[in-house]
Amino acid sequence: MRKVAFLVVLVGILGVILQYNYATPGESIVDRLRAKAVVLDFDQLNQEATPAQIQDSWHHLHYTCTPEYGPLGNHVCWAPISDFNTVEARIIAFFFRDGHLSVVRVSFAPENHPEIFSLLEKRFGDHRVFGANRDSYGNNIVGWIRPAGVVAVNDQVGPKQEALMLWLSRDQVLKKGLGI
Repeated sequence: MRKVAFLVVLVGILGVILQYNYATPGESIVDRLRAKAVVLDFDQLNQEATPAQIQDSWHHLHYTCTPEYGPLGNHVCWAPISDFNTVEARIIAFFFRDGHLSVVRVSFAPENHPEIFSLLEKRFGDHRVFGANRDSYGNNIVGWIRPAGVVAVNDQVGPKQEALMLWLSRDQVLKKGLGI
């Protein structure tokens, strides 16, 4: 009987380890257990914030920070989250360029897209379509121009598509978007 119990525990531990190492970030059992709620006002974000200041502001999150080689920044700190402003969410990622906040990305399950879209429209008013830009699935990118930057989401997502919301700092938009 002890051998069976030991074997069951061992298989359970192995399953958790494998799922943590090979699951989609933010969806593993360990990530979901560590996930905490986040309340964030995009109008209060400071594009001069450093990684240390962001981690101090949301100190209850379990961050993974790493160099990033892409258009959103050159460093990223991400954390699994349970809710974003009361809407069920998966991951929040803070991107930095040259040590300062450039982009915040929040990931949601596709079924949470209508709720986050509605929350943003209630907060910021009617959205605007951002030109002919579309995401990789062909969905329109829409959003709101705010004093500190731009909040952008897809106008719709399919059942197997990840729902994303981005805040791009004013400097990120001016430098990357407009070349200023």
